[in-house]
Amino acid sequence: MVRVLPGKTVLLRAPRAGDAAERLALGHAAEIIRMFGADPAAIPPMSLQDAQGELDRLAAHDCAWVIEHEGRFLGGIRLDAIDMHDRRARLAIGIYDEHRLGKGLGREAIRLVLRYAFSELGLHRVGLRVVAYNLRAIRCYTACGFVEEGREREPACVAGTWHDDVMMGVLAREFKSG
Repeated sequence: MVRVLPGKTVLLRAPRAGDAAERLALGHAAEIIRMFGADPAAIPPMSLQDAQGELDRLAAHDCAWVIEHEGRFLGGIRLDAIDMHDRRARLAIGIYDEHRLGKGLGREAIRLVLRYAFSELGLHRVGLRVVAYNLRAIRCYTACGFVEEGREREPACVAGTWHDDVMMGVLAREFKSG
């Protein structure tokens, strides 16, 4: 069972009944899908089964949380590819409510997970990758202590156009949770 991580304005918790309906209501906002590095035109409408499957995958994951804000489902966040030998992991986050973007909620969720990763799991490093045109996410990651470590040239084809991925990372000694 994943540990609950409370913040000032977000709560990170395990999925629960009702989350699938809230996820379905948020659907696939075109701009959010594009920022994930996918072509919105290629994504079919979300079904309740899709929403439940997404939540089931979060529930089955050892280090994944629902992001809740004001008592409502907002998105998900997880640590993937955890390697306890090298004490590293990869961060992934998805906020699906386009009306809640740019309000610091993702930043708060990321800082909660980084605090957990470094303090509770004893990780040394957390990395991530983001499509280069997702400047809002890059600013958020930078504000959380991530630094650009490099680029992978044109691994993402979005709507027929190739885009770079930016690799970013933060080390335990660099992280400041405030």
